[in-house]
Amino acid sequence: MPGLPVASVLLLALHGLLCLQLLTARAEIDGDEGAAIEEGTSAHFEVTPPVVPAGGEKRREHFRALEAKDLFRHASRRQLASTTKIPEVLSDSTMFMELPMRSALNIAHVGMYLVSVRFGTPALPFNLALDTANDLTWISCRLRRHKGKHYGRSSAPAAAQTMSVGEDGTPVKKENKNWYRPALSSSWRRIRCSQAECGVLPYNTCPDASNSISCSYHQKTQDGTVTIGIYGMEKATVALSDGKMAKLPGLVLGCSMKEAGASVDAHDGVLGLGNGEISFGVITASRFAHRFSFCLLSTNSGRNASSYLTFGPNPAVMAPGTMETNIVYNADIPQAFGFHVNAVTVGGEPLDIPPEVWDDRIKYAGVILDTGTSLTGLVPAAYDAVTRALDRHLAHLPRVEIAGFEFCYRWTFAGDGVDPANNVTIPTLAFELEGGAVLEAEAKSVVMPEVQRGVACLAFRKLVEGGPSVIGNVIMQEHIWEFEHSVGIMRFRKDKCANHHLKGTSAANVHHAMTTNTPRFIN
Repeated sequence: MPGLPVASVLLLALHGLLCLQLLTARAEIDGDEGAAIEEGTSAHFEVTPPVVPAGGEKRREHFRALEAKDLFRHASRRQLASTTKIPEVLSDSTMFMELPMRSALNIAHVGMYLVSVRFGTPALPFNLALDTANDLTWISCRLRRHKGKHYGRSSAPAAAQTMSVGEDGTPVKKENKNWYRPALSSSWRRIRCSQAECGVLPYNTCPDASNSISCSYHQKTQDGTVTIGIYGMEKATVALSDGKMAKLPGLVLGCSMKEAGASVDAHDGVLGLGNGEISFGVITASRFAHRFSFCLLSTNSGRNASSYLTFGPNPAVMAPGTMETNIVYNADIPQAFGFHVNAVTVGGEPLDIPPEVWDDRIKYAGVILDTGTSLTGLVPAAYDAVTRALDRHLAHLPRVEIAGFEFCYRWTFAGDGVDPANNVTIPTLAFELEGGAVLEAEAKSVVMPEVQRGVACLAFRKLVEGGPSVIGNVIMQEHIWEFEHSVGIMRFRKDKCANHHLKGTSAANVHHAMTTNTPRFIN
């Protein structure tokens, strides 16, 4: 595949081999129910964005919590990378479908996008955190029909759940979530240690492959959340564009019986869209033209706004201005993926950043896209160059010291980055990517508007313990993104993300990534 490093090609090949094994195993368990979905149909689920409080101290609390959440997530990522000990635990179509998303507010998931997915038979909705840097999809569950103790969760009745950050920085619980009960789902199929597919599942803790006990797992994710449970196969119910409902079989689902971490009560579980053979994104995309896309609404869009996570060709992607670049798979975080950065500019001026910062072949280098992170995280060489260039446009403003932020100013940010009264114009920050694509960050993705009353801060974190650098959902907002792992291509363009539940299918004119320096526009 032109333009892809050898390591990326090898990762793709291994990924394909593992996916083939799982596809065979799923066919043996569930049969070919996917054939019931007619070609040319699309499926969609409504999505709502994170909601920023309208004003006052709650709004300022929200922006401070964004930095605290990202700090916790990436500190945990470094700890996870250096930890090898696993504790003992419990024994092709042209159609597309879309999943709805909304947000939760708490110390670990401020600004997190939630996707509503209907699992089981009968189908029940669960709100799952959208995570492009995680491959495991799991839901908090209870194995028995009667109520029982579930470690890491309270036993209060199911309800919509949010959390907030107290004055001392600790999470404050407000409500509880939904439970998945395998015994009440006729489509749940428990995977056992003796089955072939258990052997290729990650985070596996089966003591003996010949044992018929449940295939168990233990995972510690990037945000420090621990989930312990058993694997099974389950079905999801999807709404098709022709108005019909269809079952999507053969999904790998973690039935989580124990969770730990600050955010376990903030959602029903996690929807893994990362790179891996068990990824919901990979498995579902294999049924819908091998691609998925999403458009993340701005947090200022309001409570009634909606967008979609789409599987299959998305008509909204193929529009004027869409660019594409190669997907790069990161060796340090194999579940994550990103792109290769050729240069970074501020106000059109290239920054002096060593090229090895963006070289994914070097440990702790490269860049990933992570919907579970909010702020842009950069390794020191890139962070210093970017913040220094931006500070030159703000240095005349009074500086303010705020814990967690290095560059803060006594200034009321209006949102568009242009403030003649204070002689301020926020320049455009642009990432120039392989193949000529350019990702531009608007002013509201560069500046945190109100960390304290009348104080704005640059929206970047320095990853002092190493990379890869991270493009979080603040910059990813108001862009539509499509990922086609089968050919290693991603596409994106600016978009307000409204009305993306379009019916029908897109044109079949798909261009492969090239290695030119000319921007590759789809239209």
